[in-house]
Amino acid sequence: MTSQTLTTKTLAKEIFCRTYRYPAIPFRSLGRECFAWAMTEARRQIAETARIAAIPAEVKEARLTAINDALLILDYRSDYSRASRERGVLLAERNALSATV
Repeated sequence: MTSQTLTTKTLAKEIFCRTYRYPAIPFRSLGRECFAWAMTEARRQIAETARIAAIPAEVKEARLTAINDALLILDYRSDYSRASRERGVLLAERNALSATV
């Protein structure tokens, strides 16, 4: 078993336990489909982490600056519901980029 496979399975188990409250809920009640989803989610998270790690530091810093500027401007928007959605998207992107800087 390769290191990448072991990492994927470990992350999938963490996601599975957190999402479906395993072992409080028995595996036979959840089924393989739930664990298959957790494996897919683990692969997606690992790929996203690798994609962000491949971005040069200067590009990350520039994007973080742009995100912070956009967050400051959102406080003055008149359309609160749209501004709230945009804030969520920007904060998620900022958190993802900040984790690897």
